[in-house]
Amino acid sequence: MLWDTKSNRDGIGARIKLVTKSGPQYNHMTTSMGYASSSDGPVHFGLGAEARAESITIYWPSGAIQTLENVSGDQVLKVTEPLH
Repeated sequence: MLWDTKSNRDGIGARIKLVTKSGPQYNHMTTSMGYASSSDGPVHFGLGAEARAESITIYWPSGAIQTLENVSGDQVLKVTEPLH
């Protein structure tokens, strides 16, 4: 789950890159999921056989970039945009 401190509370518009040994995956935070439907998140990634992500990089709508490293799988992360 994303918590944006500058642009919007839910981090809508944030782009996310997750990297495992198998390669990168990309996703973004949005509430629109198709015609006349919506979703409130969180952004989901599947790790397959991997137990952890080597890195997760979040490109916040404000322009801030935040990287998390060695993140265990099978959990919901709550990530807050850095204040600086």
